[in-house]
Formats: sequence, C-alpha cells, structure tokens
Amino acid sequence: MKLNKKFDLTRIIISALLTIALVFIEIFYGETKLGNTTIKLVIILPITLVLYILVSFDLYVKSAKNLAKRDFFNEITLTLVASIAALAVGEFVEGLAVTVFFQIGEKFENYAVNKSRDSIKAIIDLRPDTVTLYNNKIERIVDPFDVQINDLFIVKSGERVALDGVIIEGSSSLDTSSMTGESTPRKCQTGDEIISGVINLGSPLVIKATKEFYNSTMSQMLELVESASSNKAQTEKFITKFARIYTPIVIALAFLVATVVPLIIDYTNPAIWSRYIQAAASMLVISCPCAIVLSIPMAYFVSLGVASKNNILVKGGNYLDNFRKINTVVMDKTGTITKGNFEVSSINPTNDFTSDELLLLVKNAEYYSSHPIALAILKDRQEIDESNLKDYEEISGKGIKTLYKGKTLLVGNSKLMDDFEIAFSKVDTPFTIVYCAYDGKYAGSITIKDEIKETSLQAINNFYKNGVKSTYMLTGDNESIANVIAKEANISSYESNLLPLQKVDALKEIMKSSKNNVCYVGDGINDAACLTTANIGVSMGLAGSDLTIESSDAVIMNDDLNGINKTIKISKSNYTTVMVNLIFAISVKVIVMILNLIPTLPIDSYIMWLAIFADVGVTIICVLNSLRLMTRKY
Repeated sequence: MKLNKKFDLTRIIISALLTIALVFIEIFYGETKLGNTTIKLVIILPITLVLYILVSFDLYVKSAKNLAKRDFFNEITLTLVASIAALAVGEFVEGLAVTVFFQIGEKFENYAVNKSRDSIKAIIDLRPDTVTLYNNKIERIVDPFDVQINDLFIVKSGERVALDGVIIEGSSSLDTSSMTGESTPRKCQTGDEIISGVINLGSPLVIKATKEFYNSTMSQMLELVESASSNKAQTEKFITKFARIYTPIVIALAFLVATVVPLIIDYTNPAIWSRYIQAAASMLVISCPCAIVLSIPMAYFVSLGVASKNNILVKGGNYLDNFRKINTVVMDKTGTITKGNFEVSSINPTNDFTSDELLLLVKNAEYYSSHPIALAILKDRQEIDESNLKDYEEISGKGIKTLYKGKTLLVGNSKLMDDFEIAFSKVDTPFTIVYCAYDGKYAGSITIKDEIKETSLQAINNFYKNGVKSTYMLTGDNESIANVIAKEANISSYESNLLPLQKVDALKEIMKSSKNNVCYVGDGINDAACLTTANIGVSMGLAGSDLTIESSDAVIMNDDLNGINKTIKISKSNYTTVMVNLIFAISVKVIVMILNLIPTLPIDSYIMWLAIFADVGVTIICVLNSLRLMTRKY
C-alpha cells in the first residue's frame, strides 16, 4: 500500500515537472521548424500524449466506475471533458496541465484531510485490544467485548483502562489527559469510580466492571467521533446537491458555446470554430466546482477534529453550525455548574475544641454511614480507630448517636441537638449543617456544600463575551441554595424546586423568548429530556449518564463549561472560512468566465492557463484557507 502511494506521488511530481518544462519549450520553441513540421508536433505532442495517458489513466478508471453507478456529473467528468477539448483544438500542453494540476489539487486535499484526521486519531487509538481478567485472582487475557458486568479485571502500570468500573483493590495515579485534557495526574483509591480510556501510572488496580465494553465511556466517545462526519451541515448538503445540478448545466452551456456560437457568427471560418471550442474547453475547466466541493466539507472535517482535540466531541457539522447562533445558555446546577459532590466548606468549633478535634469527632460518628454527606466528611479514614466506637445508632432523619472512648457522641441536624437538650448555636445558611456534641457539650458545626467548579464563573463570564445574551439555571434545589449559586456564578436568571418535567416546561418558555437559539447543558438522567428539547444539547462526558450523552448534540469530555465557549469560537471560525471560500471561488470563476467569453480580448494564447488557475489555483487556495483552522488557538 505504501509502495503504491509512493509510486502515485512520484508519478504526479514527475508529470508536473515535465509539464512545466513543456510549457517553456512550447512558448520559446513550439513553432520552430523541424524539417517540414514543428517542434510542437514532433516533440511536444508525443511526450504530452504519453504523460497524459500516465496521469489520466486512473481518472478514466474512476469516471468509468462513476458511470457504472449512474453518477454522470462530477468534477472528474468536467476535468476529462475539458482536457479532451483542449487536446482537440491543438492545446496539447494545456490539456495535459488540466489533468496534472487536478491530480495535484486532489493530492493536496487528501494530505490536508489526513493532517486534520490526526487530531481525531489520538481519540480513535484509545481502544485497547485486550483486557486482563482477574476473576478468582487468576489472570486471563481476553477480548474487551468478552468482559461482563461485575467481572474483575486488572490494570497494570502503563496500561489503559478498558472498561468503566469501581476500584476493588489498590491505589494509584491516573493519566486522564486523553479523556479530560487535564495534565496533572489524578489520584485514585479503593472505592473510587474509574472511567475507561485513562492510563494507570502506578501500582496495579483491580477493577470491577460496571459497564460492558460497547457501553463504556471510551466506546461511546469513539462512536461519537466516528459518526460525526455522517451528520453533514446544511452547507455541506447544499454543496453536494449543487454539484449534481451544476455540472450538467455547465457541460450543456459549453457544448452550446462550442457549436451554436460559431454557427451564428461565421460557420465557414475555422478560426472562429477554434476560438470557441477553446473557449468551451476553458469554460469547463473554469466551472469545475472542485474548490467548493473539496474545501467546504474539509473545513467542517478540520473543525470537528479541532473540537475533539480540545475535548469537545460534536456529533456532526450540522450541530457545529448551530453553536455560532447561540444567544441563551440554560444550565443544570449539580455536576454542571457545581462539582456535583459534597465537600466540607467550613469547620466551626466552640472554644473548648479545636478544628481538628471537631473534625475527628464527626468522622468517628459518620464512620459506618454510607450517606453522601458522610462520604464527603470521610475522605480520609486513616486516623480512625474502630475500637474506640461502640453502640452505633442511626436516628432516622436526625443523625447519629454512638459511644466514642466511652462517652456519648452526637452528630446530626438541629433536631438531634434539641432531642438531647444540647445548648447550641443554630447556623442560618441554605447549605447543610452538621452539628456535633460530645459528652453533653456542644463541640461546634461543620458546613457541607456542593461547591462551584473553579472554571464555572470564568466560563459563564466568557459566554457573555462570545455573544450569549442571557444565562439560566434550572435546578431541583431549594430557592435559597439556587439564589446563592446563581449570584456566585453570575447567572442572569434561575428557577428552583423543579421536577424533571417542570424543567422541560421552563426550558420551552425560555426558548419562546430566545428565538430558538438556546443551548442546554446538563449531566444527569433528569436532563435527558431538556437536552433533546433544546436547539443544542451539551452533556458532560465525565459526570454525564449514558442517557444524557446519547441525548446530546455535543459532549464536553473534561466537564469544563469553557468547552462551550471554545466550540462557539470554532463554529464562528468555520463559518467565516466557508463563506470566504464560497465568495472567493465563485468571484474568481465568474471574472475569468466573462474574460473567456469576450471575443475581442487578445487572450487566446493564455486563456486556458487562466482557466487552470480559476480551477486548480483557487482550489489550492481554498484548501489552504480551510487548513488554517488547524493552526488557530481557542
């Protein structure tokens, strides 16, 4: 395969160099007499025909295959008809040049597409070929598709995690850069959830599979990348239809120029026939839609690749187009604006206790609890000695009572303190407060809250800079918490205490007043309906559920809202590039076409070269312009 590609490239390069040499020979020595004939006929014509066959053979093969599929009108058909017409009127080198430079344009376009595909390749190459099963502590290498839910598998240092799961044994550091873009390794330990696609940097990890391979985070991401090109934008679809209608019209017009116009002007004059046959051939070359047909789909392909390189998987060009039109962003709260997990916000001990003493008391009380608040407090369990705990009792809806070092320890809400007649200071806050009393004394309180992501405020401020007029937060949380989060994140409006179906109704009302340019961002199962309803649905790849990812139009793999800002910029750059390519290509072709058809202009000797520039030259310029999208920073 590599040999064929190398031969193909060598063939084109040599043909191009010989074509350029023939141009100079024809200009300076073409009409030089050589016996009873000229150099043009004796030397240039034979060499041209040999090169023409060498260069054009594969084009004729492709054309024959297209004809067999009833694809009669395309850029290859135009190129071959134009080259034959040029050869017929004695413009041998020009006829050769049409096919040579068309081939160069195609090779250049293929190179550009391959370069842009490299940005997606890094994601495609994530798929592992094997998994080491570890059921009953016996290692067995199997195909990833053979691993079932609840199977154990082991991931050694340097290996990529193949399936989503929970760490059963071991602690290590993970390289998550390929999935989230984070350069800093992430620590993990027993009990942590782990997504496929990350790389284990440390000790071996034993993982219990929670999803089958085809349904894992990595497989879903690969499916999005691989299917993105099939979802074409309206511009791309228009170009495909345009080329099918445009090509036969151009061929018909060229035929009329070559036959009807000479009949009208002076059918007895061979020079008139020669002039307008050449004009028809030039017209075919000028009209070839290569610049549009190649460069515009390529701009979308490159932009999708750039987006994936920035950890944003957009499901197709049609969805990418919609991002530049966004004027309203609606967001879920938990897991989207906030981190989605409880954290200790503040520790407030009384004068009789230190912060460390208060935290240790609360940790001991919560040691046996599986409540999310307890898990937030118990991130570090090393300093807890179970032998100090006795008579553990969980009081429903209030908290925990236990004996710690032989003394009563109470941890819970204000109702628990009231029940045991503990004198305490009630904290007025919308967030969760955990009160603690030890040996009958009030020890203090701990504030637990779901914190805003470090990047959320910056991202929301950037929304406004990128043309977003308003932002909304729709949440099931209470009014007081929603109000605090909205103010901290600089969100325009919010609605609280919403059930999933009420979220959809609220979103529909927002869409009515936003001219249907609304983007909804969410991560939970309850967001799936909103993601489908919105003009653009964006899900979080790490925190997002399977249903959420499937319902969305784009996935942010690192759960950073700034991904939307990057996609808006990519979408706008892509649209500008497409419009510039369209306007430039059509303008040049129209100008050269007009020059070609004016009989009084003394340009007969170089009109075919102008035509070649209007086709191949413009194509290369447009392809280069599309390729520039790869070099931009977002």
